Amino acid sequence: MSQHYFLTFTFLVMMLTACQGDQQPSLPTKPAVNIDEVLIGQIEEHSYPVIYSVPGTIVAKEQLQIASRISGFINQINVEEGDIVEPGMMLVELDGSQVEASIRGVKAIIGAAQAELQNAEEDVTRYRALSKTQFLAEDQLRDTVVKQIRAEAALTQAQAELEAKQNDLRYINLISSVRALVRERLRAPGDLVSTGEPILRLDVLNALALEAYIPASQMGRVSKGQEVDVFVQTDSLPLEGKVTRIVRSVDKVTRSGKVWITLPNDLGLFPGQFARAQIQLGQQMMTVVPVSAIVERAGIEGVFVIADNGLVRFRSIRAGKLWQDSRELLAGVELGQSVVLNPQARLQDEDRVKRQQ
Repeated sequence: MSQHYFLTFTFLVMMLTACQGDQQPSLPTKPAVNIDEVLIGQIEEHSYPVIYSVPGTIVAKEQLQIASRISGFINQINVEEGDIVEPGMMLVELDGSQVEASIRGVKAIIGAAQAELQNAEEDVTRYRALSKTQFLAEDQLRDTVVKQIRAEAALTQAQAELEAKQNDLRYINLISSVRALVRERLRAPGDLVSTGEPILRLDVLNALALEAYIPASQMGRVSKGQEVDVFVQTDSLPLEGKVTRIVRSVDKVTRSGKVWITLPNDLGLFPGQFARAQIQLGQQMMTVVPVSAIVERAGIEGVFVIADNGLVRFRSIRAGKLWQDSRELLAGVELGQSVVLNPQARLQDEDRVKRQQ
């Protein structure tokens, strides 16, 4: 009897256990939260310029050497290195005493030559009159005429020398003909300079260019006359430069070639300033995502993708270069998908949104 009760109890326990095993536990689900209307953007593909950013230095396209055209001592140099000079400004004053002494000497020679010529002319007149009466030999008249010719030549030579010496007075004071920056001062007051010896070196400020170097592999994609955006130091707005010279001789160490980019005039630029050029090297197709769609959740950069039923899901992305109001999309979301622009901080996965009209 007791054995029968034990078997019956065991059977009931097994039946209850089996019934409990068939029941599946229900998991709590997050109710969808309705979000106000949102702006929608799309993952799109566009053609964008390929930009090569290269640093460079602003240089003067034209450089001048201020040299003396006469020999003499320097009395005064009116500029220092780094000074800005304007057209008509006196740069160097030379000692003109030697030139003035030479002029006085040449004037004395001219006076003597004029007297010599006058005597020769009078002799020629007198000898010609005598030759008509046959009291004078022909040789004497010929010698007198030759003397007159020599006196005329000596006077002409002395007058030309006087003109040259008077022109030398113009070079006692050396004056700037352009607006320029004094880059180097090679002499000091009291120094003796000879003809053609440089005293100052100037960088002409009316013609400045950015000197940059680009890899040899990219030089074929740059063309003369091409417009380039140039950012000077920390300026946020670019200058409009133009490629005016491409030196296709490549440096054997850096494997780079020189490019000259002409800059606009009268913008307060100076040689030696740092600048960066944005050179366009062609076009490329790029998948982009609107910058306003990119947010950060728990330290992860991503976007909220919208499904057909209006539910959103956060998707992490890997973004690349920035171009205007878009960023290059390298991975994470497929082309053509819709994303939320300017998502609210409370927006989460499985929330429901409506497109703003």
